[in-house]
Amino acid sequence: MSLMDVLFEANQHLPAMSSVVQSLITSFEDPDVDIDDIARQISRDQALTAKVLRLANTAAYGGNRKISSVNDAVLVMGFNTLRTLVLSCGLVNAFKAPSGFDIRRFWQQSFKTAATCAWLARTCRQNQDAAFTVGLLHNMGDILIFMGHPDIAAEVEKTVSAGGVRSEVELHLLGFDYAEVGSELARRWRFPEAMVRAIAEQESPMSHEPTSSGAIMIFLGKILAQATQSGVVVERLPELLPRPEMDALHLNIDVVLTRYSELAGMGEDLASLVM
Repeated sequence: MSLMDVLFEANQHLPAMSSVVQSLITSFEDPDVDIDDIARQISRDQALTAKVLRLANTAAYGGNRKISSVNDAVLVMGFNTLRTLVLSCGLVNAFKAPSGFDIRRFWQQSFKTAATCAWLARTCRQNQDAAFTVGLLHNMGDILIFMGHPDIAAEVEKTVSAGGVRSEVELHLLGFDYAEVGSELARRWRFPEAMVRAIAEQESPMSHEPTSSGAIMIFLGKILAQATQSGVVVERLPELLPRPEMDALHLNIDVVLTRYSELAGMGEDLASLVM
């Protein structure tokens, strides 16, 4: 049995995804999504509804109006914003932090990348909610590797801290990397194939045919999220953002440079609310 098989055969290591979140993710591919039916599904999950309504009534979302039901939340915030909030809560709840894993740092990085992916999607006029979701899910393989093979995960972190490339180190030590694990989990959760591909191909999106816009979004989103987190000045961005990936999304480098300052702190507010 391979290490990947061991990872998924151990049932206690596989996070449980709620049917509500699965329905919401499937809804990205449905142009005629029944919002009332989705709202009813959310309402049936009492724990999730309570958390979402608590967040919906914060100043960031509810403003001065009291939101007391999922239907109210749809009216006040709009379906897309509600969907993002429910997905965020549902995904955070699905992953329980194993001992020794910095779950707070994990989600902070995930939300920053997700928000950056949504920003990129808005810039190139693609689906922002789908981009946010694949950005949020892009590194879930990390936590599964830590759960299933903690000793190897510790060695990976040690090597990465010394300058190693995570995917290369994982391939050497495990025979697969976090992107493969994450895509396999997304497949088992019955996510749309476009999202499964985006997660699987994020490390080298241009080496696959046809190219996945979601994978390119993650690839560039990680670069920009890391750049803002590290305080990279705007003048250095052109050397960090590869031209093939930028062209594939029809992204104008001058537009990205002009709007780069918008990325500062992006995703941090939602991460702090949800966690």
